[in-house]
Amino acid sequence: VQHTGKFDLRGDTTVMQAVEIAGGFNDSAKHTQILLFRQVSNDWVEVKKLNLKDMLRGKDLSEDVHLRPGDMLFVPKSKVSKIKQFIPSTGMGMYYNPGY
Repeated sequence: VQHTGKFDLRGDTTVMQAVEIAGGFNDSAKHTQILLFRQVSNDWVEVKKLNLKDMLRGKDLSEDVHLRPGDMLFVPKSKVSKIKQFIPSTGMGMYYNPGY
């Protein structure tokens, strides 16, 4: 997301609303594997994988769950963004020879 960190939610908030509060997805976000961590007891945390890409396309709005106090969302990076640092970023040049 654009702005990572802890956010105080002052009302009923869904996962998509929380992503928007955090500034929305950036280019490197993997929309299909958002993880929702929810504490279910003092010793156990439940983890649910959400596909926000389908929600953005209007396919499956059931995954837009309502957040509870203490919930944490994790938005992983896409595979392309993980290897992007190893790809040369110099521009592609073109050679022009008017003699041909």
